[in-house]
Amino acid sequence: MRIVGGTHRGRLLNAPEGRDTRPTLDRVREALFSILSHASRWYEDDFNPLYDGVILDAFAGSGALGLEAISRGAERAVFFDNDRKAIAIIEQNIDTLRIADQASARRADATKPPRASTPASMVFLDPPYGKDLIDPSITALAQAGWINDNTLIVAERDPRDPEIALEDFYLCDSRKYGRCQIDIGRFIA
Repeated sequence: MRIVGGTHRGRLLNAPEGRDTRPTLDRVREALFSILSHASRWYEDDFNPLYDGVILDAFAGSGALGLEAISRGAERAVFFDNDRKAIAIIEQNIDTLRIADQASARRADATKPPRASTPASMVFLDPPYGKDLIDPSITALAQAGWINDNTLIVAERDPRDPEIALEDFYLCDSRKYGRCQIDIGRFIA
């Protein structure tokens, strides 16, 4: 697995061993970040959540999504995972890329997150498939201050899993890549 674009393009990333982590494929990340580079179209001003704020990579695994965001110009990224081995791998990847001043990893559960000091501009949610964790995570992250009206939510799920069913979720875009569905939207409460 590698960074596919930006200043760290081509740099290899480590991933946790075993079947618990399912890193987003390089080609899917490349397509996703092509879409996100034009995310300002979903806002009334020139705000682009990829470049203008903090990125939260929840259920981070290897941290590939948040690290890709930093490589492509994000100011800062915070990584959540509840697995100690995943946090160790993310910290290793942060050290390898020499971006400790832009990134931090925390052992945390996105369904019971710590309070945020400031809302994230973008949240990546890539939970284990088949466990219906996206809606509870969005709700919990919003209640903890990580998500506000400007936060862009990027959720990866199995296409057979339920769609985001939150009443205040506005779907901006949705794409299917093989066994992966990417839903992009905003939670406007």
